[in-house]
Amino acid sequence: MPSTPRTDVVLPMTDDYMQQIVRGEKNYEFRKYRIAPTVKRVWFYLTAPFSCISYVCEIDPAVTRNEGDPKLVEDGLGNKEYNTFHVDWKGYDFAYRVRSVYKILEPITLAKMKSRYGCKGAPRGLIYLPEGIPKDVPWKSQKCIIPRADDKTPETTGQSGGKRAATVDSGDDETEDPGSKARPRKVSVGIVRCVHLSLDFDSPTCIEDSHHEFSIG
Repeated sequence: MPSTPRTDVVLPMTDDYMQQIVRGEKNYEFRKYRIAPTVKRVWFYLTAPFSCISYVCEIDPAVTRNEGDPKLVEDGLGNKEYNTFHVDWKGYDFAYRVRSVYKILEPITLAKMKSRYGCKGAPRGLIYLPEGIPKDVPWKSQKCIIPRADDKTPETTGQSGGKRAATVDSGDDETEDPGSKARPRKVSVGIVRCVHLSLDFDSPTCIEDSHHEFSIG
């Protein structure tokens, strides 16, 4: 177990769902499980054919939809469905506010994840970020796409993003673009094994070690 709280994790994501976050259309990530409150950032691994860690986002701790909990502001894809317990959001009881989006200037390929950082394969669920990655790839030095609302002077290279895009519900089901929905995608994941390569190298530590379903979008 790590001696200090972990602040960064890796999650797999398909590129189409990732671009909803990048464009500011989706401002919450919905999961079936609670991520440790010490986690401040999610590094998104784009699945094949990209097969690389390409974005890092700051997140807030989980909010829930138990009786008496405040509703999400319905300004992003999936927020209304989450509030109203839509059937496609069944079980996705934890919502994580995306506070900022950074694009990694040199994406971390799967080959590099294996050769340099000790990963055994592509992430199939949530794992802790290998300690070597934030040392080699400082997240604040990447290209800021969407800055935090409370960060007036983000320390970034390249251009920072503008206002987060908001979606408008026209109320016309017949003209609704089915591709605009942020429907959670489910992936059946088998047993994930965690491996320590040596006593002085901390390899990625998996959160889940049994058969679960994960939402990756």
